[in-house]
Amino acid sequence: MQESQFGILAEQMIASIAEQIEEQDLRAVIEVDLLGDILSLITPVGQYIINKQTAAKELWLVSPISGPYHFIYLKDKWQTRQGIEILSLLNSELSRFVSLSLEY
Repeated sequence: MQESQFGILAEQMIASIAEQIEEQDLRAVIEVDLLGDILSLITPVGQYIINKQTAAKELWLVSPISGPYHFIYLKDKWQTRQGIEILSLLNSELSRFVSLSLEY
C-alpha cells in the first residue's frame, strides 16, 4: 500500500470512529477529541488514544482496559496480526459506558 493511500484510509477510519461515537453517545459519556490524526476518547475508566503511524502503516490504539494495539489494513478492515478488529475491540470495551454499534 502506498503511503498516500494509507493516509487516506487511516484518517477516514479515525474520523469515522469519532463521528459514530458522537452520534451514538447521546448522553455524552465519552468525551471525543479529534485533533488532526489523533483521536482521544476520555471515558470513566481512562483515556483511549488512536492515531496513525505512517512509517509503519498502522493505526495504533492505547486502551486503559486492555493496553496497546497495532492495526494493519488487511482484507478491507483494520485488524491486528492476530485478527482482532479495531471496531470490534472498541465496541466491546466502550459498551461498558454506552450502547454503541461502530461499523465500517
